Amino acid sequence: MSILTRLLGHRKTETVTPSRIEDVTSSRRSEGYARPLRAQVYREATVTLESGYTRKGIVLDYSESGLRIRFPNNETMPRQLSVNARSVGISGRAQVVWQKGSEVGLKLI
Repeated sequence: MSILTRLLGHRKTETVTPSRIEDVTSSRRSEGYARPLRAQVYREATVTLESGYTRKGIVLDYSESGLRIRFPNNETMPRQLSVNARSVGISGRAQVVWQKGSEVGLKLI
């Protein structure tokens, strides 16, 4: 054991403190911050860009303020677009809030 101690040194125990992000999210929960309820669905939607180009995707979940759509490929979306998801009762202008791979988070305008 002494050879390993000389080679690797003494093992120090560290205390892990929560990050600032964890502090913010936990404080939001304590303040009564609640995420809007989201309905889990798997319905078709069409997105139309300002140029007139349309893309079809699948609505994974939605709320009264926005929705999450998955597309078949990873094309970058512009900041604003029109969304038509009549099967879930959503139609109108939307703003791209986040995009990760082929999934896009939209906020209804």
